[in-house]
Amino acid sequence: MTTDVSYKHEVSREYPHIEWFELNGDGILYECAVMRRDNNGNVLFFKTNDLDEIDKRRLAGILMDRNARNFELWDIMAQKTLGNGSNALSYFHQLVRQLTPNGKVMDPRSGQMGGSVAGIVSTV
Repeated sequence: MTTDVSYKHEVSREYPHIEWFELNGDGILYECAVMRRDNNGNVLFFKTNDLDEIDKRRLAGILMDRNARNFELWDIMAQKTLGNGSNALSYFHQLVRQLTPNGKVMDPRSGQMGGSVAGIVSTV
């Protein structure tokens, strides 16, 4: 897995799958829930600040699950049903963004191509 990134980040000491990321290249870190990381160093995440109080409680309940430290958040949410009857992954997936190793934030559903391989940025 690629570990060289151009943005600042810190791992939460309290919760699994919570990290603070610099999303705008301005030195400000935002609390984010990390859904998954791929082998190219991309991070699928959503900002916790975008959630209302009910959704923050739903997320906290998922993060406090006994298996939360053993599996990616994506996999945990795929197995959870929320109190409103929705699958957690389907419910939270609408908020997910992708952070590339060079610090670009993208909508993973937008049809964009490109990435960073060995420090070389390529776009098609």
